[in-house]
Amino acid sequence: MSQFSWQRSWLRHAIVILVAAKVAGLILLFDLTGSEFELFDLVKSVYSRSLEWFLIGLLLLAIASFGLQVIPRTRLHLLVTALVLVTAISAAFASEPEIALYGTTGRYLGLTFVVDMAVLYLAIAVAFRTPRDWSVFLGVTALAVAATLVYAYVQYAGLDPLPWTRSLLTRPFSTIGNPDMYGHLLSVALGAGASAAVIGIGPAQRVPRAVAVGLCLAVLVGIAFVATRASFLGILATLVTIPLLYLAVHGQTRSALLRVGVGMGAAVIAVVVGMVISPIGARLAATLAGVATRDRILTWQGAAEAFLARPLFGWGPDSVGVAWPHVRPAEFAQVAGLGFTVDSAHDWLLQAAVTTGVLGVIAVVGAVACFSWSLVRTGLQRSPALAALLTAAAAAYWSHALVSPGSIGVDWVPWAVFGGTVAMLETGGDPVRGRPLLRPLVVVVVALGAIASLAGMRELQANAELLRAYKDIGLGQPASAIDHAKQAVALDPGRATYWNELGRAYYAAGRWADAASTFGEAARHAPHEATFLSNEGRALAQIVVGGDSSKGAADAALSAAEAGAMIDPNEPTAQVALAQVAVAVDRAGVALRAAVDAIRLYRGDPSYDALAISAASKVTDAAFARTELQRALSYKETSTLWVALAAADLRVGDKQAALADAQRALRLDPFNAEARSVLRSAGG
Repeated sequence: MSQFSWQRSWLRHAIVILVAAKVAGLILLFDLTGSEFELFDLVKSVYSRSLEWFLIGLLLLAIASFGLQVIPRTRLHLLVTALVLVTAISAAFASEPEIALYGTTGRYLGLTFVVDMAVLYLAIAVAFRTPRDWSVFLGVTALAVAATLVYAYVQYAGLDPLPWTRSLLTRPFSTIGNPDMYGHLLSVALGAGASAAVIGIGPAQRVPRAVAVGLCLAVLVGIAFVATRASFLGILATLVTIPLLYLAVHGQTRSALLRVGVGMGAAVIAVVVGMVISPIGARLAATLAGVATRDRILTWQGAAEAFLARPLFGWGPDSVGVAWPHVRPAEFAQVAGLGFTVDSAHDWLLQAAVTTGVLGVIAVVGAVACFSWSLVRTGLQRSPALAALLTAAAAAYWSHALVSPGSIGVDWVPWAVFGGTVAMLETGGDPVRGRPLLRPLVVVVVALGAIASLAGMRELQANAELLRAYKDIGLGQPASAIDHAKQAVALDPGRATYWNELGRAYYAAGRWADAASTFGEAARHAPHEATFLSNEGRALAQIVVGGDSSKGAADAALSAAEAGAMIDPNEPTAQVALAQVAVAVDRAGVALRAAVDAIRLYRGDPSYDALAISAASKVTDAAFARTELQRALSYKETSTLWVALAAADLRVGDKQAALADAQRALRLDPFNAEARSVLRSAGG
């Protein structure tokens, strides 16, 4: 094998192609077949981590052949190393190490993701040496974004051929799976596209600029009907950044200032008009009027409290969901609705603070500041067009991320920018190979990469089994559901969700003891999740109802349900579960208090009222029942609650109060027969 330079090496070209394929997959890939329970982020995660092993193998081969001189020498590497180390330390001290390692179910942004992105960073820093490399990367990325736009247009038109459960939503989510996260990708694409259109990139300017202009227009249309409010910050960042970059590249001459002024004026007018006539404008107007903002404020409030609770190392990578039950504001369910939890701080600074503590904030802010300074200070001199594009993309990303959740389909952006910055600043010579690679070594490295990449297939198979179990439970086929759920647990035993689904299958089959132990296993894997303990309490209650006291009888069932309510005290469904279990095991007082707490936390479900009323009728202490019903009425007024209070008044012998409460019920519902009956009993 003859010697040749690193720039001409097949290893370098292979790394460039793999990087482009990796980013394209992170943008485009999802489960087209609908066979996975999680259609988007799990598929992207498995794909990205599969290519990670190949990139590691190629990087090792490059070092074996060319030596460490293929790695650019810069102190910026220390910043990335600090990010990885801080994340690893946070994971080591995490409240729930399993989640810190692999990430929250549905997000997968744990330590493994950070390591994956560090490999992406190093691959770009090492391999991207020529304009052609960037043409491949940017061209593939632009095509991927264009493909998402086409699909988004199809979704918006109601012509999506895929049977999505969310197909009735008017806001497209394209291949990212969530409109808010897709809007984040479009913000980045707008910044990069605007830079290429205005400042240009590469020696042949006309065609790339025309393509960039077309992409920008398509992205703006996409932003308009995806209607992610945070995109306004991305647009604003682009409007501010592009003129400054243009002047930095072309100089502050009179003609340049004139062009910037005219361009800025036209862009601002176009944006304002677009906002006025598009869905995003309506959402922004509602936001400025205070509509649908309280939930986000409560999220930030809870995130700040979570940071203060563990300020040094945080709760662990991607562990906002672990912290949330401890800090959930009491009014959150009433504002956001039932079944809604928080697994992201919706702000990149708060996200870093909650997950990795003050050390993580210092590391990420330091990295953003130093890499940005290098791009502007040095990059604009050495490679103006490319540095401008990376700067604009980064500005749009970080601005949008101030009020947005993270996503594996978008969070590769800062790592690519970091790697591109280092590659651009490389000033060393082109190393010549000192020793040839043995073909068997290449084969072995590639084979090991292929074997390691197959590990993710187990995760996909487990997730597919989870979906089959879920469907079978819905179809009333518990035996089949048990088989599929067992397969899911065997393939991926670390996921609490899989254990919970197996517990649900046992529960549907009436196998209460198996269900209780399986729900308990789910709770051990995810101690922050109240649902699993609540489910354990329900299963144990069924054992008690069947007359079997071998599993701890009523106390065990009540203890499990109470533990769930204590874990997430401001989650109304946990209180409802406690009330239901308490009713089942004849603890009416506990049931009443929990039902009233559920009403306090969420006043929109009338079944909570019925649960409280039923429990109150069974409480032997009439004075206690009266006090709790009065507390319920302090949160919401309904005729049925007033009737129940009137009945409690009669039980304590207070006919005057019963008369007044029955009359209040009739004012709310003049045809309430129960209120009239109580009224007669009270002498009215």
